[in-house]
Amino acid sequence: MTVGEDVLIVGAGPTGLVLAIELARRGVVPRVVDAGAADHRESRAVSIVARTLEVLDDLGLAEDALDRGIPLHALNFYQGTTTLAEMDVTAVDSPFPFDLCIPQWQTVSLLRERVEQLGVSIEWGTRLLDQKTGEHGVTVDLQHADGRRERCATTWLIGADGAHSTVRETTGIGRQRADLRRGFILGDVAADWPLTRDRFHVYFARSGLVAVFPMAGGYWRILANTSNTGNTASTSDRAHAAQTAHTAVTADSAGSSPAAPGLDDFSALVADRTPLDSRLRDLQWSSSFVARESLAERLRDGRVLLVGDAAHNHSPVGGQGMNTGMQDAYNLGWKLALVVTGDAAETLLDSYHAERWPVAKAVVDATSTTTKVVTGDTLVARRARRHALRLLGRLNPVQQRLSNAFGEHLVNYHDSPLVFQRWAESPARAWNDLADAGPQPGDVMRDVHLERRDGPVALRHLLRGPGHHLLLFAADTTDPATLEAWRSAACAAMAGHGEAHLITRGHLPHGLAGGVAVDPRSQAHNRYGVRRPSLYLIRPDKYVGYRGDSVDLAAVHNYFRALTAPHAERAAR
Repeated sequence: MTVGEDVLIVGAGPTGLVLAIELARRGVVPRVVDAGAADHRESRAVSIVARTLEVLDDLGLAEDALDRGIPLHALNFYQGTTTLAEMDVTAVDSPFPFDLCIPQWQTVSLLRERVEQLGVSIEWGTRLLDQKTGEHGVTVDLQHADGRRERCATTWLIGADGAHSTVRETTGIGRQRADLRRGFILGDVAADWPLTRDRFHVYFARSGLVAVFPMAGGYWRILANTSNTGNTASTSDRAHAAQTAHTAVTADSAGSSPAAPGLDDFSALVADRTPLDSRLRDLQWSSSFVARESLAERLRDGRVLLVGDAAHNHSPVGGQGMNTGMQDAYNLGWKLALVVTGDAAETLLDSYHAERWPVAKAVVDATSTTTKVVTGDTLVARRARRHALRLLGRLNPVQQRLSNAFGEHLVNYHDSPLVFQRWAESPARAWNDLADAGPQPGDVMRDVHLERRDGPVALRHLLRGPGHHLLLFAADTTDPATLEAWRSAACAAMAGHGEAHLITRGHLPHGLAGGVAVDPRSQAHNRYGVRRPSLYLIRPDKYVGYRGDSVDLAAVHNYFRALTAPHAERAAR
């Protein structure tokens, strides 16, 4: 186990905490600092999408998250009392086919509990002042809550410190920036509304939109745009707004949002844009901002890596920000742990930028377009939006694709240097004539239910744990001696890298050792496109790293050799 000096994470929000967990459960305990206070309760992000719930499930936290949040199954769009469209968000190919509405502070609380169980301490009130990167490490200047300054060294510095990242700025990583010129306010209030509490509700009006989401305890989150003008708030504008927090936002001609929106601000927008009762009460939390977007030029600069909002920042429309950041950390964690423990070369970290930067760019582009569409206030924009929403409500294939997009299940690493295949189409068998092509290398794994001697099990639960997992599909092979030979060879190929799992079809042969599961209805074989004995190598972040339609374990050896080759060559010398 390594502790402290190898990795310093700046920022203990959801992204930084996921990274700390991913490292710590692999024996690399990072040092984590955060400039904020330990009791800070921020409710900014409230939506956890399907793919992020799968990440939490791998960390053993999904059930607790479900206990604290509200599953949302649809997205309703209205104009006045007219329903324009209802989009089903349950069509996502996931064991969690919904969005989970949960305040960000609750998500942080769950992650903090886990990170502390793993032996990681968070140093609150500690900010990064400066850093200097060298060939073998990074020298860092910190300031603690009591004013004390500290100079320390770390091998790897991680910027998880938000949109105004000091890590990014002191490293000199440039970024592309744009101002969307859209002001927003958001807050959590109590209201007596006759709305179904299993969905998002979005109201469009000539003056803008109001979106409301159900929150635990009977509360509602309100998100509303305040202006589409070309001006943004100056420092003096915002100072004045702070002093007059209850000035109606509809009268704000400066293009900014009030610095501390109150009940009157939300009530005014609800009354103006929706048929809902505008008598709100018990404001729990509120914020305002002008939507801006940015994308770092690179996610790695030597020994400095950026994750989450430090790397990409965008509009809140679509609820992708926190989810994308947590998945950045999930992608980086296993790679950084392999490098720190000496099991892979530092060049492995180049794949983090190669895989996640295109994802970040796609999210920034998509949220930018969506924000402009949903807040467009010209007559042409309003008519086009209304027509598109009505069409959306009638097209199930489009809804299914959008559902998978919002659930972040369309994210893939097809162009990654870390994935490959040896796969050819094989003739269909009687038991797999309904099989599809199966997940490609770079696609997220597909969950199925299997049987073991001790009872049923979900494939995703078989694949829990910090290593790689090799799935050996037996197809029509039933000879126990052959299966045992394959299983033993697969375990040998995975030695030191993870676990091997033999999946037989139809029945569980007698006489086999552990690590065997049965696919009684051929569901797993069909979902993975298997027509003859085949291999799938699942990465620690649950993406397919390799697949082959033969039991050729040499390809698995080659995969791990490529993953660790420079390190192995240095060790040999």
